[in-house]
Amino acid sequence: MIQAFLYNADGHDQEVELDQQCLVGLDERTLLWVDADGRDRGEVEHLARLFDLDRGSGRELLNPQEAPYLDNYGEYFQFDVIGLSPGENGNGDRALTKWLPVHLDFLVGRRWIITVHDGELPFLQAFRDQGKGETVIGALSPPALAASLLDWHLSAYFEAVSELEEFLDRLDEAMLAHSARRSLLAGVVGMRRKVSQLRHFLNQQRPVFYGLSRPDFAQIFEADAAAHYQSLERRFERAVDAVDHARELVNGSFELFTTRTAEATNDLVRRLTFVTVMLGVIGAVAGVFGMNFETPYTRTGVIGFWVVIGALCAFIGIAAGLARRKGWI
Repeated sequence: MIQAFLYNADGHDQEVELDQQCLVGLDERTLLWVDADGRDRGEVEHLARLFDLDRGSGRELLNPQEAPYLDNYGEYFQFDVIGLSPGENGNGDRALTKWLPVHLDFLVGRRWIITVHDGELPFLQAFRDQGKGETVIGALSPPALAASLLDWHLSAYFEAVSELEEFLDRLDEAMLAHSARRSLLAGVVGMRRKVSQLRHFLNQQRPVFYGLSRPDFAQIFEADAAAHYQSLERRFERAVDAVDHARELVNGSFELFTTRTAEATNDLVRRLTFVTVMLGVIGAVAGVFGMNFETPYTRTGVIGFWVVIGALCAFIGIAAGLARRKGWI
């Protein structure tokens, strides 16, 4: 599906039908944004004819490369980033969004910009929804608009990291409130996997964000757009730092899990030790009275038997109370 949005700094921003007439009326106060959701061959070929795209552009749009790229075609430049699309959790867990990678291609011309993706990217719709009235987006240069969209793109990574951190906080609270369970360990492992995926996606895009701020590409932009891409590079580094910080939090949660597991093991060992001592005392007393020596006490009969049993029960009760007070059991 193709949507075209015409931004006019002097008039009305509106969604228009994409045709040759849209390109004829473009000037310094207007900007055309074409957003294609899906990589239908017919739609891509229509865009290629309308905007006179190079054949290499069409091939890259139809068959996204695994790693993002940055190409300069003279009249326009083209690059690819990896966006985050919310997906369905297979286990039905709604506590954490499952983020899926979506390749997002940008083609930036003199007064137009094209975005092509094959999955839902909420930040694109959020960018369009923020304009509640007439805007001056039409006065922006296409590279400046692309920089703004990339900033929103990085915000999705910050949002994903914030969600991971909140989930880890709840996980740590569960570990502190209860003994370590294997289900909690599964949560830590899942978080480790998600953080690794986010870090991998960002690292793949590093050449694009660094390349857009290089001097050779800076010559394509206006002075203000070049400054935007330099700022965007710093924001990209902050996104990488945020993911690295989340990775440290995951490691901290794993250390907390191992600590709680060790504490539970120590508690079990103390309980087993206490029970072993009590059984040893009982066995020792029973052994003493089971020796084959005649003593006055061994001739007391049933009364002596219950006195020994009562003394043993009193000893165990006192010992158990003392152990509970000391935290041994």
